Amino acid sequence: MRMASKSIPTLLSMLSLLVFGLTTPAIAATPKAGATCTKAGLTATASGKLFTCIKSGKKLVWDKGVTIPKPASTPVTPTPTPSPTPTPSPTPSPTQSATPTPSPSASATPSAAPSPSPSAADVVSPNGKCSKEGDIQPLNGGQMICTSAKWQPYAGSGPSGSGTSNNSSTTEVTPWGYLSVINSGNGLGNVSDAALVQTSTGDIRVYFKNGNDTQAKLTGFDNYIHSAISKDGGKTWTIESGVRMQVTSPVEVLPKTGGGYQAWGWSHAPGKDYMYYAESSDGLSFTEISVAGLDVNKCLTTSGVAFGPLGDPAIVKLADGTWLLHAQGFGIGNTGPDFARWVCVATSPDGKTWTPVQSRSYGGTIDVETNPNIYMNKSGKVEWMWPGGRGVETKIGDGTTYGEAITYPKAGDPERLDLADGTELFAMGGFDDRGGGVMIFTKRITNSYQIASVTGGPSSGGSPNRLLTWTVKGATATDISVMNFCLNKKVSDISGATVTMTTSNGVVTVVASDPANDHTCVGVLVGTEKIIG
Repeated sequence: MRMASKSIPTLLSMLSLLVFGLTTPAIAATPKAGATCTKAGLTATASGKLFTCIKSGKKLVWDKGVTIPKPASTPVTPTPTPSPTPTPSPTPSPTQSATPTPSPSASATPSAAPSPSPSAADVVSPNGKCSKEGDIQPLNGGQMICTSAKWQPYAGSGPSGSGTSNNSSTTEVTPWGYLSVINSGNGLGNVSDAALVQTSTGDIRVYFKNGNDTQAKLTGFDNYIHSAISKDGGKTWTIESGVRMQVTSPVEVLPKTGGGYQAWGWSHAPGKDYMYYAESSDGLSFTEISVAGLDVNKCLTTSGVAFGPLGDPAIVKLADGTWLLHAQGFGIGNTGPDFARWVCVATSPDGKTWTPVQSRSYGGTIDVETNPNIYMNKSGKVEWMWPGGRGVETKIGDGTTYGEAITYPKAGDPERLDLADGTELFAMGGFDDRGGGVMIFTKRITNSYQIASVTGGPSSGGSPNRLLTWTVKGATATDISVMNFCLNKKVSDISGATVTMTTSNGVVTVVASDPANDHTCVGVLVGTEKIIG
């Protein structure tokens, strides 16, 4: 499923995969300049050279490599420094845990330890000079590698996926059971970008942008933040009257220590581009408060180029009392077909004054096609969710280091909320230009289904969403349906669309064809639990 981007009126189609945290470089076949490689950002050594996998046009190839100087003295073998592997909470069911995620895995501790500390002359800073080619050093929770005599982010310090993949399918961890949707229409514009909170009375409130959209021909709406309330755990929703916040960007809303709520967004206006901050005692009436905010001109790529303006911020308060922010930028790399957008990572002592950390910026050749999300779960762990080409890659950690990735079904605008009774909610977005946007609400349900989305698309070309394929284990064809959540219809009921299912050796292959579907808003529902895949 896919949604209009939180940082722009509509989301673009999912193109790229990220792998969060400190990623262990994969060991591929012996690299050779110009030869095909599998993942942008990978590094490998051969014949005394360090090769890097880069994107050339639409291909991934090994670069020319750089010579690794031979040390003048006997090298010191670095001693790996173990760090605790974050325990994902909640733990997926045994069946899910046993199902490998085909995306490149990452662990909190790289398999190759960083090199010994650099000399005083090699001060580690983005694009700073270095003398030891291939040297890897920690910086601000990430890692830098000495490449072409300059410090650059190491493949393990940010997303290292690519829009191009050799995997034919992605086995998803599918713990999310369908609850409900809020669609465009019935007085609503292009609904998008859910922000969930639980009220003091136990109800669930969702804040969302009620926008216009030219593709879906939705006009005349205010583009402000509205809200809806659920009194039955997310099964049904009532749209609340009025505007919650007169800000045109999506927002992050969190409970405020001591009671009430606080919200962050971004105000975009000619000559006035600043962080929006507001507080509310009841969650309905918000008052904007002027704060120092974040200087978008200091959100820089690794080469030092500012990539603001920024979109919807994702924010958490960490265990040590400091705050962490991720926000997508769309000032550069926002032109297709080869998008190359970035995310700004910033820290704050109080949630009001923010400092961007350049070495933790990520994106560029690995496009940041929509907003990542970070959420502090009930176990005190940070969940980092990134909507990518094969699904929502999710890692759990402390905000700096993360455990291995699991892949949730494809979606845009992921949002999480743990309720006081232990229920875990997951909201996601989608878009279809025939109807507009949708917010899909689900809850965690233990199940034993195995669902894989199969890479493909129509042979005649066009959007890959026009021909979608899944394989399902643990269910029969009668247990499965295919839904277009944006249109709130079974795909088999859409004019011109078809759904076929075949069963072989206990595996159901589901094929959904819809020649008019150019966006990602379609998924399978499996079993009486309506598990989304």
